Amino acid sequence: MAKSVNRRKWRVLYKALFGLGAICVFGGCGKNEPALPRLAVNNSSVEAQEPAPANQKTDLDPRMHQSFAEATYADPPANWQRPPDLTMTNKSVGKLYTEVVRIWDEIKYVSPQGKPLAYRAVIETELGEIEISLRADLAPNHVRSFVALARVGYYDGLVFERTIHQAVEGRPDDRVEIIEAGCPVGTGDAGYGSIGYWLKPEFNADALHEEGTVGASHGEEADTAACKFYINLHKAPFLDGNYTVFGKVTKGLIVARKILSLPVRNDPEYPEGDRPQKPVVMRKVTIHTGEVSK
Repeated sequence: MAKSVNRRKWRVLYKALFGLGAICVFGGCGKNEPALPRLAVNNSSVEAQEPAPANQKTDLDPRMHQSFAEATYADPPANWQRPPDLTMTNKSVGKLYTEVVRIWDEIKYVSPQGKPLAYRAVIETELGEIEISLRADLAPNHVRSFVALARVGYYDGLVFERTIHQAVEGRPDDRVEIIEAGCPVGTGDAGYGSIGYWLKPEFNADALHEEGTVGASHGEEADTAACKFYINLHKAPFLDGNYTVFGKVTKGLIVARKILSLPVRNDPEYPEGDRPQKPVVMRKVTIHTGEVSK
């Protein structure tokens, strides 16, 4: 049963929604912090062919072509932990970072034939698959980061480290139902969540927190998102405009809800009771690419 949140606790929770408070809903990923496109092709890459005239709108939109340096912050936030040397799966963080930077510019939003490209991610878990349509039209740099991290194997073996379900006293239509994943050390603790870079915010007025919305976790400051992401499982308009939304679940909401319903720890280490007793592992995250069918 969802817990009731009194006014004082709601202020803490609301701050946590925008940062890393005592019952932080989205742990920081870094710095101190309407219709989905239908894919005509579902293959992991698009073969190069003779170039054709580019899609003008996508080709001219400067947001779609930002370099790694333009899209990110390199300096760590104040009071933030340095990135770990190894992830919880014993992958070298330095090597992962280098690979993300190397392939950043290879992730395109226009095919060699000049047609817009869209990406979707399939997260394989022990409870089933979650499929996410990635919304580059809303947040191209966050999508590019997620795709790059998935392609270098960063997410494989990491866990859904936090589950939040809170009711708000006196506000019957407002509650928080969220699962969070992608912490390199698997805890979701404050100050962790980056492998050495932080993404500049990409807030969008068209990005609404509906059931299945996928966004970037950040700390108290909006420019602290990096590797961690959340799946929102209840309409939450009070989050709109405060988080970068970069996708939506198209299949597997029932799997996400199973993760949300798992028993949580309630001990001195995690008194908020938001850490699953047995976190669900992301066995593999696969990226599929296809031309957008109009």
